[in-house]
Parts: sequence; structure tokens; C-alpha cells
Amino acid sequence: MTVSPAANTYEQLTEAFDAAGVVRPMRIDRYEAGAELTYAVTGVAPATEATVRLVIDKFVGGGFAGQVYRVIVKAVEGGPIAGLNAGDKYAMKILIPPSGGSIRFRNLIYWIGFQAPFSLQVNPDAARSGALWQKFIRRAASIEFGAERAVVDIMATFVDERMGSCGELSEWLEGRNWIFEVDDNLAERKKWRVGEPIEQEGLGAPEYRAKKDFMARIVKLFHQVGAPELGRQYEWWTCKSQPNCLKRLDSEGDPAAGLTAVDFRAGLALLCCLPMSPGDIKLIGDGLFKRGSLVQFDRGDVDTLQAYVDAHADTFADMGDALAELKRTEGAYRNSMIDVTHNHVRLLTSGKLWGSIFDAAVTSWRVRSIADDACCERLGRSRIRTALFAMAGLCIAMASLLKVAGVLGLIGAGIAAMFSRQGEPATAWATLAAGGLVGGIVLGVLARLIRAVWGRADLRSHYGRMLTSPAYFQCAAKARIAENLITWTRHGRVSQERALRVKTSILFYAANLPLAVLPAGLHRFFSDAKFAAAKLHFIVTRPFKLYFNADVREQWMLEMLDDGLAHGMVNADEAETIRGQLSEPFIQKYLKSLAVHVCTLPVTQIVSVAVAIFYWDGALSPKQNLVRAVAILAAFQVTPISPGSIVRGLYVVAMVIKDRNYKDYKIAVWMGFWKYIGYLSFPIQMAYHYPAIARFMAGRFSTEAVHILPVFGEHGALAEHAVFDLFYNRPLTIRRQMTLRAEQRKSLKPRRWHMPLIALTAWIVVAQMPAWIAALGGRPLAQPIVGGWMMALAAVLGGLWTCRLAGGASTGSRITMGALCGLLIAAFTITASVLWPIAGVASLSESIAIALVPAFLATLLGLLAALSTELSATETN
Repeated sequence: MTVSPAANTYEQLTEAFDAAGVVRPMRIDRYEAGAELTYAVTGVAPATEATVRLVIDKFVGGGFAGQVYRVIVKAVEGGPIAGLNAGDKYAMKILIPPSGGSIRFRNLIYWIGFQAPFSLQVNPDAARSGALWQKFIRRAASIEFGAERAVVDIMATFVDERMGSCGELSEWLEGRNWIFEVDDNLAERKKWRVGEPIEQEGLGAPEYRAKKDFMARIVKLFHQVGAPELGRQYEWWTCKSQPNCLKRLDSEGDPAAGLTAVDFRAGLALLCCLPMSPGDIKLIGDGLFKRGSLVQFDRGDVDTLQAYVDAHADTFADMGDALAELKRTEGAYRNSMIDVTHNHVRLLTSGKLWGSIFDAAVTSWRVRSIADDACCERLGRSRIRTALFAMAGLCIAMASLLKVAGVLGLIGAGIAAMFSRQGEPATAWATLAAGGLVGGIVLGVLARLIRAVWGRADLRSHYGRMLTSPAYFQCAAKARIAENLITWTRHGRVSQERALRVKTSILFYAANLPLAVLPAGLHRFFSDAKFAAAKLHFIVTRPFKLYFNADVREQWMLEMLDDGLAHGMVNADEAETIRGQLSEPFIQKYLKSLAVHVCTLPVTQIVSVAVAIFYWDGALSPKQNLVRAVAILAAFQVTPISPGSIVRGLYVVAMVIKDRNYKDYKIAVWMGFWKYIGYLSFPIQMAYHYPAIARFMAGRFSTEAVHILPVFGEHGALAEHAVFDLFYNRPLTIRRQMTLRAEQRKSLKPRRWHMPLIALTAWIVVAQMPAWIAALGGRPLAQPIVGGWMMALAAVLGGLWTCRLAGGASTGSRITMGALCGLLIAAFTITASVLWPIAGVASLSESIAIALVPAFLATLLGLLAALSTELSATETN
């Protein structure tokens, strides 16, 4: 294990905090590689206790459920823990997210559902219950899958007092997410997905199909043992569950082997009124009508588990004590929360329930280090003190809501003032919002101060000395600066060198505070001249270096390849194959084309801003100008053909003319003109001659494209594979179908290609007729109302006719392609018809031109695609 330079920086900042000599401990939200930790742990089954010393090897990542590390156990003292051995690697999960925003959102959703803090983090009984459920599910997997290794093992639980959270140690699994498999027969896979009879020989993507089957089986197992809510982690159509199932690296030879369920800790509660994925709708219905549960998280049924264990007594013969502990901890966990939707009447009749709730609240404060041992002992003796202490926490939550409401109110008041002719209402709202913001800040500070002084002796001493000693106040400020700089460095707000300089000067740090409200990249850009210069140099000069310098292009490709190898997008053999192909002439042309793509990325943005500025009219009101500018910028973003893609497409056409070679560019030359998928034109072109590099680049595009999506864009989630299928496997499927159609058309008569042109011309005229009629009648705003459905119908019919003339593979393909084509044309036409009259364009000719141009461009491209289809089929013949 090597210690990174970043770890050395964090170590120096930690030393700066220690040197300040403050009486409170350092606040920690994440550990760095090389940190040595000691925990008092309890084994899961059997529940033996020991002290474990370990060292952080790597931070793996984190989500709503917590943060994960790879650790190396140095020693196990005081008693053996089953499965825990000195010198081995393990996964350590601390059940608190590394991001403050994730913590707040997770806790808010959980509090709405259960009226309690996030139990897995703050309640050791909840953490034990979850670990025991995992043990029983792992043992049950030996029945369903023939081996326990289908479920990752868990060894021990503990409490991390420095971070204020429960945690667990489990098996470290050397595995990966799915690979992106080439599949040129998506139609057969669709039939497989819906359960139609098919021939297995024609099916592709075996690992994708094996993973879907495995996850369905593991969900079924969860239901059998009585843990349906835990099974939510593996429901396929939540679209975010796929990363919870990894494939072990020692099983690469068999697509269906080595699949393992690795995540058993839910991050977000599922509220009946707040589905967060497509699959949640079904899960909410099942919870409501099958189990009567308005809120779902990780509730299990120990009676169902008992029946399952009794039915397989031989398999669970050694787990009697574990089952007894699970029953105890599960009951204590459920009785630790108010949980109106499950406890309802008991809250009015059961004093014992309220006693459990109060005791659990005190325990949670102790785990989170909100109250020390002495305070917790006093709170435990008085329900009134406990209630008052809890009220202080509620005041902090209320203060946060007031601050959010205040910020949103100020933004709304600003927008209202911009568009309102009379400023009094906006001013009143702004005053009210500002009052809410200030009140939230004051209330939050007071509530936190009261709870801190009441709960912890060290904080009482700390704040007292800050008020009475200027020297100590200065030391406390330096300690706080060191803490914040660790977070800033981790998030990229400051460089490691700059962090070490800032920590020595309070004034230098204060100068950076106003920039802390900006995103991390902008903070560093405006505060670090070297970083800004390097970033501008990278943006301006790198594309040209990529185009003109072959060595730079190869180095760029090798860096992407190394990253793909580290993330399992390619294996070692494929990576070696790609490295051996980089010197081939066509690959060099491909890399040049990628450089052109990088160069053209800002073209569309520059042109859109320039057009918006050009159409800014001083004679119009600010509202009209703003709406017009937004309409222009939005139009450039949604149109599938943009100035940048046109430049890229023309470059590919120029290559065709220069090389006098259409065959090697026949796919890229048409796809290059499309805005988003043009990046994949060359990977698809190379799919048969260079399959490894083609699949790798398409997979990389898929991951980069979907990572902008929150939650669903996670690496390994379903959206990744869907994008890959759409932009890579779908064109391959169409190409395969073209070859089959070419064979079928050998006996057909030649087609008359003037018919598509006539059809498409009629299509445009019919689609625009209602808009012209409405405009002639002086009612430009009625265009979408009068003509929207007719335009959509005409576009769909025209698209169907065009695709039929192009030789669609099947009725389903024609309907799909025609519908997509129709939706594009209708969307462009309706958007232009709505936005431009609102923006103040009253001229009939201008309105017609604006509505017609994007429709004409898309239609023309459809015709060219149809011609390309026929040319490709003819070439195949």
C-alpha cells in the first residue's frame, strides 16, 4: 500500500489542527488512505467480541447508505471473529455518506417516513439486525444458488465514535460491473425480455441476461425468507440496482458464474407519495396492498424467516443463537422510532414503546457524539430532559427549512421583480424571504450552541475559552481553517500546495470564503491563477495538439484505455489488442476525428450565444428579450443537428472526398451530422474490423453520457447499458437487418426514388398548413392548438411512408422509426410555433421560416438516411 501525496497533505493539515491545541476533537467526514484505526467489534455469527486494528487501503466510494473503504486488518485481539484474519483485505462500510448534501437529503426522507434519525447510522440494534439478515440470506443462497458465495459475507459490526456512525466489516470482493457486450440482434433480446419463445442460438449479451436472471432469483429469495423490503435493492426496474450485483473476477470464463449480491443497506426510504424510479411504482403498490406498508425501507418478517429456517433445518442447524439475536434486535430496532405508519394506535396506548423511543434517542446522540457519557446518563434518568434536548434538534431542523425557504423566496422575488410592472409585491416577498433566511440562520446558531453546551463538556470548555481568551480564539480559528481546508482539498477547491499555504494565514483564508459558495471548479479557477491559466491552455490548445500531433493522440487514447481497464470496461487481452492497433492508419484517422469532435464541442454554444445577442432588440422590453434569448438557446440545445455537428459532418465528408473512399466511411458520413450520436459514428463504422476499440469507445461514451444523471447515472446502472444499446447495438442491429433485406430484395423490382422526395415535400406542406392558416388569421399563439395534432399525424404518416420506401425490416421497425421521426418533426414545429410568437416575432414570413427550417433539415436528413440505406443494400448485393 502506497501513501498518496494527498494523504501527506491531509496529514499535515491534521497536524496543524493538533498544533492549535483546542480542547474539542477534530471533525471527520472521511478517512484517507494510510489512516490506522482501532475498533471494538462484535462478530455477526457467532457474536464474539474483539478489538481490531486496521489500516485504510483505499476509499472506494459512497452513496446514501454510507461510505466504503478497502482495509487491511493488522490484528485481531481479545477473541476470534469468524472470517476475520490478520493480513487480509476487507470492505469496511461506515453508514454515513461522505457528502453533506446526501446526508441531509437521506435524513430528511427517513425522518418524514419514520420520524426518527437514520437508524442504521445511529442505532447499533438496527446495524446488528441488518447484518444478521444478511447472514441468513447468505446461508439461504446455498439452497437457491448452490453456494453461499452468491451473497457477500459479513463478519462484524462496530461503532465509529470519531465519525458518529455504526459500521461493518465484510468480505472484500474482487469484482466488476457488467461489460458492454456487442449485440446485433436486439429484436431477439426484446422477445427474451418479455418471455416470448425464442431460439437461444440467436441471443446476444449473455452476461447482461445472466445478471437480470440472477437479480430476479435473488429478489425471489428475499421474499421467501421474509425480507421483501431488502429485496428492493435488487429490483431490476428501479434502474439503479444493477451496481449492487458484481461479477467475481475469478469467474470470467462463464457469463453466468460469479454473480454476487453485495449491497444490503438501503439508503433512501421509499415513501408512498414519492417514487424515485420506475420500479418504485410497483413496489409502492405491493407495499400498500400486500403488506399494508405506507413507508418501506428494510423491514423484515422474522416469522416468515422462522418458517423458512424450520423448513431447511439442516442448513441452518448452527444459527439458532443468531436467530434469537435477530428477533431481539429487530424488535428493539422497530420500537426505537415513532413510525406513525406502523405503530399508529400503539403510540397512544403503549408507555413501553415510548420508553424504547426515548432510550433510542439518547443512544443515537451518544453514537453521533452530540452528547457525552455524562450527559447521556442524565438524559436517561429524565424523560423531560430528553424531550427538551430533542426539541433543540427539531429547532435545528426548522432553521434549515427556514433557510431553504428564504433562499428560494429571494430567488422567486427576483424573478417576479424582473417580470412585474409593479415592484411592491415583489419587494414585500423579498423582505419576507430575507427575514426567513436571517431568522433561520439565527435560530440554527442558537439551537446548535444550546445543544452543544448542554450535551458535551469539552464543547462547553471550548466555547467558554473562545469567549474569554483572545489567544485561544485565534487557535480555534486556525483549527477550524485546517478542518475546512481538508474538505476543500478533497473536493478540489484548492490545490494541496495552496492548502498548506492558506492554513498559515487567517486573512488568506477569509479572502477565499466568499468563493466557497461557488462550485468547486469555479472557486479554484478564480482563486488560483496557475490553475486558471492551465485550464485555459488545456481548453484552447489541447484540441489542436490532438489533431496535429500523433504522439499526443496516442497518449490520450492510452490514458482512456488505462482508465477503462481500471473500471472493467475492457479486459487485459482487449487492452493489449487495442494497444497493438493504435499505429494502423485508419485508427490514426479515427483518433484525428475524435480530436475534431473535441474541437467542435464549443461551436454550438458560441453560435447560440452569438445568435441570441444578435436578436437582442433594444426596442423590446427586457421580458421579451429574455424570453427570446432563452428560446434561442433552448432551440440550439434540443435540435439534433447543430452548428458543431454540421462542422463535424462536413469534416467526415471532406475525408471521403480526400480519400475517394465511401465504403470505409458510409456509416460515419451520415451519423457525423447528428448532434449527440455523431461521437459514435466511427466506433460503429469500425465495429466489424476493430471490434475491441469500437466497443470500448462506445462504452466510454455511454458512461460519460449518463453520469450527468443523478442516482440513475451511477456507473453500472441500467441507464448506462440502455445508452450503449441505443447508440451502438441498435445501429449494428439495423446494419444486420440491412444485410438480410439486401438478400431478400434481390428478386424485387428497382424502386423509384422520386417517390420519397414527393412524399416528404407533401409531408412538410401538410405539417405546416395549420400554422400558416392560424398565422394568416392573426392568431400566432393558436398555432400549436390548431395544428399540433395534425402536424404530429402528418409527420408520423410521412415517417412511416419514408421508412417503408427505405425497406423497413418489419412492421414494428417501421412503426418505431416513423414514430420517432414524427415526434422529432412535431416537436421542432410546435416549439418554433410556440416560442417565437411569444418572443415577439410578428412577421408571417419569419414565423414560417423559423418553423420550417428545422423540420426541413430533419426531413432532408431522413431522406439521405433512406438513400444511404438503399446504397448500402445495393453495395451488399
